[in-house]
Amino acid sequence: MKKIICVLFATAFAFSLTACNEPDPTPTPGGDGGTDETYESKLFDGMDAVFDESLGYYNEHPSVIQDGATRWLFYTRNTAKYEAKDSIAVRKGTFSSGTWTYGDPITCITPTGGKWDSASVYNADVVKGAFSYQGEDYSFLMAYSGSDRADRKDADIGFAVAKTPDSEWVKVGDEPIVTFTSSEWDSVGLTYYPGAIEPSLVSYDMQGKVYLFYEESEVFKSNYAYELDCSNLDSIVKGGRKIIERTGITDLGTSNPLLYGADYVYDSDSDFLFAIREGRTTATAEPKVADEVQVLRSSMDVLYTVDQGIAQGEPRVWWEKVGDTIDDEATADMSDPSKLFGYTRIFSPCIVGDAYGRMIEYGRMEVMFTTQANDGDPRLPADREDAYRFSQMIHTLEISY
Repeated sequence: MKKIICVLFATAFAFSLTACNEPDPTPTPGGDGGTDETYESKLFDGMDAVFDESLGYYNEHPSVIQDGATRWLFYTRNTAKYEAKDSIAVRKGTFSSGTWTYGDPITCITPTGGKWDSASVYNADVVKGAFSYQGEDYSFLMAYSGSDRADRKDADIGFAVAKTPDSEWVKVGDEPIVTFTSSEWDSVGLTYYPGAIEPSLVSYDMQGKVYLFYEESEVFKSNYAYELDCSNLDSIVKGGRKIIERTGITDLGTSNPLLYGADYVYDSDSDFLFAIREGRTTATAEPKVADEVQVLRSSMDVLYTVDQGIAQGEPRVWWEKVGDTIDDEATADMSDPSKLFGYTRIFSPCIVGDAYGRMIEYGRMEVMFTTQANDGDPRLPADREDAYRFSQMIHTLEISY
């Protein structure tokens, strides 16, 4: 029904859809201390974004923690308009009149020249705790993917620490915490891979001990977790790597369904591990990303110690779906005739957890995710063939179960 209504309104609102792409005649700050620049609206086919930023800045890979009455929204952002130079940024969220409002972006980390993350840093996740590094005490630990390639391939995972989310972030050590070695997979004939990506942190003692979840993205993808004692980051105690079983996860036409792009939170009352993942990818045009996200849950027993790549334990169905899938229908804004289509690119989700990566309220959760315009959309600037690469937005929805 929604699609039929959209066709009826298409002609009537053609002018308003075109006008969305017209530059604001009043220059606005570029954010993060940048110079004034022309504002260009992004393409809204559905619900609004959680914060507004000009087309030309990609806003992707949200990670949100709620610390008391304050939220901190971390995400991947380019440092200059229409330039693909990664940074991890954070926005402070305050609650008023039933709405969270997010402030200006503050840069946390950028690539470090000559190091393993010299070209790209992205997809951060943050947890609160008690961590020491080089004689200093810190309260927040960040895990992020980084690479010496601008295309983010062959990524590793590193750590950074800060005393507060909006203060200086210090990278931990000169080497990554999780190293991806593509040569282990070269027998299949490929020369590079996405690597170790999608880090997600959950504290299990609310001090220095954490689970580091991640995806090792090669030809035969898998989801893993490390049990780490990060109390002393000069000497991290690393437990055995655990594989995350995937039974119960289904994707139409996919023989190897996994927790793609997953973010995790833990609910201590039920002893459930919750994950939000990207659903199957059906896109044939750029960007080739997911078209839906969904929430799953499992008991914490889903974590098994890996022994020579084989998970130990009795076979069982581990994951069950929670709430409704978030797809184009779910992201439509039926109150606005120009936003009835919803988004066809929905990916890189997260669950809003507390500061320790735990569920805030059992039975209800807020999730965030990324959307992106399609290559060739006529509303994009005609003089910029790559404009769709700088169109990502972050949105939020609530799921009850």
